Amino acid sequence: MPTTHDHPADAPCPATCPGWSEGALELLALQRRTAEMLEACRSAARVECVIAAPATPGAELPEFLQDEPLVRLNLVVGRDTPELMMDEWGLRCTLTFRGRRHDCAVPWSAVVGGILVAPPRPRRRFGVIEGGKKD
Repeated sequence: MPTTHDHPADAPCPATCPGWSEGALELLALQRRTAEMLEACRSAARVECVIAAPATPGAELPEFLQDEPLVRLNLVVGRDTPELMMDEWGLRCTLTFRGRRHDCAVPWSAVVGGILVAPPRPRRRFGVIEGGKKD
């Protein structure tokens, strides 16, 4: 069941929004707000995956993916990719396809969605309340 956003469609989608982890990139991609896509990825605890269009100019993915309309790229650092580099242009990383490593580059214009893991929320700390009789 999709999670809904608790803000207007044209407003920024903060990490505190219930729909942020699964919907922030999709919402920002539809609106072509690439600077905010970068900020959302940077503020995430991790980028689980992105959904990208391999035929987009500038995208560098294995040749056999070029005929696919969309592909899911699992980007969890430490699982398959040693590092994920993000900047104003897009995403860069090294991934494994069919048992072979491939340097990938995905411009923000190719990203149509993805899953981000929300940053941990700070826990409230309770103060100590003094009790008992005071002399």
